[in-house]
Amino acid sequence: MTSKMSEILFVQDGAPAHRAKLTQEWCKQNLPGFWQKAEWPGNSPDLNPIENLWSILKDKVEEFEQASTMNNLVKNLEKAWSGISGEVLQNMVSSIPRGVALV
Repeated sequence: MTSKMSEILFVQDGAPAHRAKLTQEWCKQNLPGFWQKAEWPGNSPDLNPIENLWSILKDKVEEFEQASTMNNLVKNLEKAWSGISGEVLQNMVSSIPRGVALV
């Protein structure tokens, strides 16, 4: 993969850990196709399928009784995760080229 690194565009989301100066500096030094925070487009479409997965997982967890302990929350998350089919995951990944083409 390293021979193709110059062909990869690496952009992070706005999470605090991603915006941190130390993270930004490391990425700048180690990722040739890295976009610094100042270069991130405003209101850009989210093409990352993980965002859809988080939404599905959240909806499934909310179907269960609200967890009153961390242990119960972990159990609910594990139950929710096991309820997401491989087909759903494959569809998310397969949708990436279409989303990119639309943008």
